[in-house]
Amino acid sequence: MTVDETIIIKLGGSLLTDKSTPYKLKEDILKAVAAEIKECFDLDLIKKLVLIHGVGSFGHPPVLKYNLHKGFKNKDQLISLSKTQQIVNEFRKKIATTFLEEGIPINLMHASSMVVGEKMRITEDYFNSLVGYLSLGMVPLIGGDMMYDKVMGFSVCGGDQLAVILSRVLQAKKLLFITDVPGVFDKDPNSGEKVHLLREININELGELLTKMNMSMTKDATGKMKGKLSVLISIEDLIKKGLEVAILSMNKKDVLKSYLNGEKTELTRVFFN
Repeated sequence: MTVDETIIIKLGGSLLTDKSTPYKLKEDILKAVAAEIKECFDLDLIKKLVLIHGVGSFGHPPVLKYNLHKGFKNKDQLISLSKTQQIVNEFRKKIATTFLEEGIPINLMHASSMVVGEKMRITEDYFNSLVGYLSLGMVPLIGGDMMYDKVMGFSVCGGDQLAVILSRVLQAKKLLFITDVPGVFDKDPNSGEKVHLLREININELGELLTKMNMSMTKDATGKMKGKLSVLISIEDLIKKGLEVAILSMNKKDVLKSYLNGEKTELTRVFFN
């Protein structure tokens, strides 16, 4: 399946929510992100788009509170799972509404209706409906979710995993991870030490970089960057064939627009040479 010139944008939960406060949305950032993406459509810098979002402080707290990340243990968890889905759906609706207010034809979709996993890894997918709406010109919005898991009963389905799988399914032109930091640093940017932004990462050297990275795995804004890079290993072949991958922030205005215009801007590009 393919839709020509498709761009996949993963909006990180750390960008859209305050992860230090459960259920707190960064409304100004969300509005600015939607406005800039609409501008990119108007300038013809984006032709076809799939938006994927992390769940941030709307998803992680209830998942941990109810131990849903450990899989199905008993039927008492099912109400907790429903409650968690409702909390995250409120967040999804806020994202969809904000983009709709900018005139972007959002189609809100749920990963739990499209994928099946085994031990938190997506093993089956059905994206025909998403591809169909994308071909019509709509912008599918899909995010982190709980999925049916053949081994665990249910498990967490992360947005980064969805992003790389959809890159393959759609034969995407670009895959962009939008975070609250401008890219990948040589050290934890929150450590207080002097750090340097890695503007380019050769996919051939990614394994070596992951081995060297010494980031805390307990904080999403730092440790999860290592996880984000790790998922790219599964699409190494796509990157070698020309898939453009970049990690950037939209905390500042026009970074996305500048990148899509081919201008030099602050970000990390993953490439093959």
